[in-house]
Amino acid sequence: MKVKILMLLCLFVYASNLLSQNSIDLLRMGNSKYKEKKYEDAELNYRKALEKNPEEKRAVYNLGNSLYKQGKYNESQQKYLEIINTTKEKSEKAMAYYNLGNSYLKEKKYKESIELYKNALKLNPNDFDSKYNLEYARRMLIMEQQRQKENQNRRDSSKEENKNSQEQNKSQSNQDKSQQNLSQQNIQNILNALRNEEKKTQKEVRAKLLPRVEKHIEKNW
Repeated sequence: MKVKILMLLCLFVYASNLLSQNSIDLLRMGNSKYKEKKYEDAELNYRKALEKNPEEKRAVYNLGNSLYKQGKYNESQQKYLEIINTTKEKSEKAMAYYNLGNSYLKEKKYKESIELYKNALKLNPNDFDSKYNLEYARRMLIMEQQRQKENQNRRDSSKEENKNSQEQNKSQSNQDKSQQNLSQQNIQNILNALRNEEKKTQKEVRAKLLPRVEKHIEKNW
């Protein structure tokens, strides 16, 4: 009886080791594909690794990265949240918050990304990448709010111009219509030119003040 129990125990240990080894091999294969920028293949290997060992956090995290690289931001967010909700390691949680912030940043959800970078910095105050992207997101939010305000001002100005134009038309009903249309067209052309120049200036300012965010998007596990 003792021999049978011992043999069963050995088989159990062997099976467990084989299961773990297979998941690690698949994880490594996924990492290799990821480095080759074959993100779909990497995703497939990470998913297979998780089928072998659902508790493999590295596969969950790296799966999130491979999904992120494919533009599947909603799916990648779920994987990062899974790490945040299950891990007890501050460094792992901070990395997940950081990458989660990046995924929201890609969707131009600046307020959400700002809060996520703040969470990452609470866990790892010295992380330069989180500080960098936090400042980037803040600037982008400010510029977005400025654009919204300018657009609202233009709409209000356009309404006022239309109102004034209607009143002017009533008081100057005998004015030559062709000359009036030509004048309005000239004004519109000038306004369009000014707006185009403004957009060009904003683009130049953004390029100078806001460097690319794709700097160290994924951290090594």
